[in-house]
Amino acid sequence: MLSKKNRISNRQLLKKLFEKGKQYKNSHFVFKFLPSIEPISKFSVVVSKKVAPKAVDRNKLRRRIFDCIHRNLNSLKTNIVCIVIVKNNVTKAEFEDLNNGITDFFNKNSLHV
Repeated sequence: MLSKKNRISNRQLLKKLFEKGKQYKNSHFVFKFLPSIEPISKFSVVVSKKVAPKAVDRNKLRRRIFDCIHRNLNSLKTNIVCIVIVKNNVTKAEFEDLNNGITDFFNKNSLHV
């Protein structure tokens, strides 16, 4: 699980990210991100009820994605604030597919923030 210092808890920051954040899409996720003012990267994961109707499934998916972020956090070269929005096709995805989607974002956007 991602530590609390790496999670977004400020609603105003979330609103700002949805309005002004840059967007990157891959097969499993939509990423909205901005450069971080603080010296640490922060993340939030959004799983809609349309993606997983049961709360148990949404929470499991959220925990898996936070774990993927935690594993790849060291490969990120610049500090960002990011929202990870899950697409509909993720419920059947394996852990490796989720990890590859997160790694893809970190590798492509670590230089283009």
